Amino acid sequence: MLDETRKEKVIDLIKQRGEVTVKDLSKYLGVTSVTIRKDLKELEKLGLIIRTHGGAVLPSHTRVEWNFIQKSKQHVEEKLSIAQRALEFVKVGDSIILDSGTTTLAMAREIKRTHLHPLTVVTNNLFIATELVGTAVDLIVLGGTVRENSFSLIGAFCEENLKKIYVDKAFIGATGFSSEGFMTPDVNEAKIKNMMVSQASEIFIVSDSSKFTHPSFAIYANLDEIDHVITDEGISSETEKMLKSFGIEVIKAPKKGGDKVDPQR
Repeated sequence: MLDETRKEKVIDLIKQRGEVTVKDLSKYLGVTSVTIRKDLKELEKLGLIIRTHGGAVLPSHTRVEWNFIQKSKQHVEEKLSIAQRALEFVKVGDSIILDSGTTTLAMAREIKRTHLHPLTVVTNNLFIATELVGTAVDLIVLGGTVRENSFSLIGAFCEENLKKIYVDKAFIGATGFSSEGFMTPDVNEAKIKNMMVSQASEIFIVSDSSKFTHPSFAIYANLDEIDHVITDEGISSETEKMLKSFGIEVIKAPKKGGDKVDPQR
């Protein structure tokens, strides 16, 4: 098989599956893993793919989100560490919001694993709801229109239900960051996140440090609206200083190791 034909097949396979491993590509194309790694390296230089630990995914744009399942495979160790750190701030008897995001999904899995209850969890994400249904948690699903890329619930129905509740703490993810505030790729999700900020006594941003390196599309919270940021040790000193200047407590989860890939969602 010609090099260019093989590379086209590599890209086609990634498009079909969302993510592929070197092992899978080697088996599918009938070439060595060394050849596949060379192809991936060249394709990455062209900006056509992004190499991950053991495989590759397609690149993204700040306005185009990764499929939610694919996102959950990004920065896995950092998200787990952040989730575990975040749960240290959740007390038995609390009511909390877990917004739609892969770091908050990691929190839901940790809540399920640790059997933290009694606890009331409000969410607008179908994956988070699935994780917590059937547990001892008092689960409230906000309802609304399902947004396919993120499996979040948005729209007027969700907004009306949010107006009727008030919680102790909100844990909210971010896709991007600027000096103006925390950002997400979709204006409808930004509106829901903004309302969540308004409906909680204490606001936590839970996001790996890669999200602080680029802006996204829509601002959902200004810096002076946030109480805490829980992130990993990769956050830059400049960003940390900026956050602290607005009175935000910066909490860095301990490093667990693991390779990073492109942060954009």
